[in-house]
Amino acid sequence: MNTRGTLPAGRRPLPAAAALLCALPAVALLASLPRYLAGDEPVASYIFPAGGQRGTELTVRVGGLYLHRGCPFEMLGPGVQAVDQLVPTETIWFEGPMLKLPASQQAEDYPKDYLGRVRIEAQAPLGLRYWRLWTSQGATPSRRFIVGDLPEVLEEEIDGHPIAVHVELPVTINGRTFPREDVDLWTFDARAGQVVWAEVCALRLGSPLEAHLEILGPDGKVVAEGLCAGGIDPVVAFVAPADGVYTARLRDIQAGGLQHYVYRLTLSCGPRVQSVYPLGGQQGSTVELELTGAGLPAERAHVLFQAGSSTEEPLPTPRDRWHQAMLGGMGVPVLLEVDELAELLECEPNEQPEQAVSAEGPVVFNGRIDQAGDVDLWRLAGRQGQVWQLDVRAARLGSPLDSVLAVLDETGRELAINDDLATGQTDSFLSFAVPADGTYMLRVAERFGGRGGQSFAYRLRVAAPPAPDFDLLLAADALNLPRGGQAKLKVECRRQGGFDGPVAIDVHGLPAGVTVLGTEVAAGAGHAELVFSADATAAIGAARITISGKAAVNGEERVRQAALPAERGEWAPQDVLLAVSLPTPFKVVGRYELRYAGQGTIERRRYTIERNGYEGPLEVRLADHQMRYLQGVTGPTVIVPPGASECVYPVYLPPWMELGRTSRACVMAVGEIVDRDGSRHIVSFTSTAQNEQIVVVLSPGSLAVSVDPLSAAVLPGASTEVTVRIRRARDDLGDVRIELVTPRHMRGISAEPLLLPSDAEQGRLKISVASEAGPLNMPLTVRARTLTDDPVVAETPLELVWAARN
Repeated sequence: MNTRGTLPAGRRPLPAAAALLCALPAVALLASLPRYLAGDEPVASYIFPAGGQRGTELTVRVGGLYLHRGCPFEMLGPGVQAVDQLVPTETIWFEGPMLKLPASQQAEDYPKDYLGRVRIEAQAPLGLRYWRLWTSQGATPSRRFIVGDLPEVLEEEIDGHPIAVHVELPVTINGRTFPREDVDLWTFDARAGQVVWAEVCALRLGSPLEAHLEILGPDGKVVAEGLCAGGIDPVVAFVAPADGVYTARLRDIQAGGLQHYVYRLTLSCGPRVQSVYPLGGQQGSTVELELTGAGLPAERAHVLFQAGSSTEEPLPTPRDRWHQAMLGGMGVPVLLEVDELAELLECEPNEQPEQAVSAEGPVVFNGRIDQAGDVDLWRLAGRQGQVWQLDVRAARLGSPLDSVLAVLDETGRELAINDDLATGQTDSFLSFAVPADGTYMLRVAERFGGRGGQSFAYRLRVAAPPAPDFDLLLAADALNLPRGGQAKLKVECRRQGGFDGPVAIDVHGLPAGVTVLGTEVAAGAGHAELVFSADATAAIGAARITISGKAAVNGEERVRQAALPAERGEWAPQDVLLAVSLPTPFKVVGRYELRYAGQGTIERRRYTIERNGYEGPLEVRLADHQMRYLQGVTGPTVIVPPGASECVYPVYLPPWMELGRTSRACVMAVGEIVDRDGSRHIVSFTSTAQNEQIVVVLSPGSLAVSVDPLSAAVLPGASTEVTVRIRRARDDLGDVRIELVTPRHMRGISAEPLLLPSDAEQGRLKISVASEAGPLNMPLTVRARTLTDDPVVAETPLELVWAARN
């Protein structure tokens, strides 16, 4: 866990003499600009916490690129609302372990932090919601947020070795593995015999965290463990072997970690359903459910499916048929599929033809592969000429089953077989034309013979091909359209039942000055590519547009609303945030230069400003997106006055950078423009091209510092001294100031700076420790700094440990 703060060790500000920090004092009128360049589109990197308890209002920290002075953002879905715009705040940053070659050659983003407020209604449905944001230069695709019902805890991040934080169950913990190699520790009390569940939610949020979760008992031994596998977050359960304090230890399996490695860890000891059988039922019927999990009643639960008024009422397509049941007396939600077809349950054993349940279609067979090697047979009567669609629904309903479906004749001869219905989809599907009147066997098995269990349930839906129809899926729910330019949006058309006619696309809510072409899915085609254009009069800003399709199906007009693909039973966005964006007129231009520079020094780079009609002031600073990991390089905000065509930009190269490595830092320029309607817009330009990079090969620094001892024992309320030695590689470095740098979270430790004259090479640094000092979970830094116009800096770690009292 890591400290709240900005610029601790490794990401330090430039010395004051090198920094010019001020606000943008003036603006430029857009009407005078003759031409434009591509601008920096915003990027939404994370929201933290990535969820909240319903009935609460919470402050969220949103990280993003190119959000500048703040921007609007919105929450999408029932029961959630963004209260305010995002406003800049202090960015939490920890440098963490240094990446070395070749890993240090990778690109890396450096999001800035912004604060916002989210209100969650008390009756908000549980589950996924979405959020997105926009600036004058574009909108971001929506990202995920989860509404929960348990009390929530937010990690107070500190740098250094992890310090365990105690929580009370049940709870949902919001944390981050940040920086790299971070480990989070959460402790809780459990009683002997108590069943405790621990569930990580990270990948489902869109976080890159691949979690490794361990539960340690009071004796420090692992009692349960779960790993991210197959793109699924880990869930573990254990029975507490003894009364005591248990620890949940969470980290990334690749030792990764950055600002966007967010997670939600739910620890609970109440009732929990791990699996359910059957996985659904017929509308209008009452279904008896067999539950497995912890804290559940011995008797079976009964659920009334009220999706329709009768079993004859048609339902939407199966992917949209969901019933969320709250199991009586437990408050435990279970998501089930609803169908209008008759339903049958398997009767074990059913591995032999004579044991199979018989039926005529259409029907839904409910079964499970309840042990390794189990095979289920179903007997189906068919008539020549019939076409059956045989759809095994397991993984799509949350089952771990990787099904294989086969059709056999009465002699056992295999007529058709299918493993996966599509790439990455482990359910099975067959369209089977009955060759002759008779009885056929449907065989369902697990692809891997060593797998099976009570949770390996499935629904085998047997039905005639569906009636002709279609639906529309959005490729994205945000589109950036430059004023005076074009942008494309793909709309997928999923056809069923042999429908192959054209579909006319309607776009609703287009702002003035925006037009769209390509508004038809051609006959037999699988998608349309809409081409949006914004003329010179289009206002800069975002508009919510909706897209629908209209087609004649069997002589009847059908209209379908386009939406993003939805997870089972979850809400999904159904509009597109169309942002008419303002391109950037100016850019920063450089010539390729490669220089050698020492560790702990300042390197300067001269740039030309191509204004292209923009005459206002500009801010130049390190870009939010870097083509290479910065390895601690920092830089100031430099103001370029109105009309100026050149600037010099300095970067600070920390003393611990890797020798021989080529550093490549990129800069961005930011300006404010007044549009013809009087609106003000912040725009920016970043070049990652080699000519504009600050390219430096690191050589040894000309100043070195060391301490003796490397580790000092201290007592609360006392002081200690260490010897500090310096080595000057140049005679012109002069006097050197020695200071103690403490991490932001470490309280009560200080030292008066020490000045070493030009003829001195060592001194004694006195360190005072307050009675309430701590925590001592990471080394401090002893920094040596010359007093020259261009300071040279050297650093060394100093570890403090608590001394044993006599």
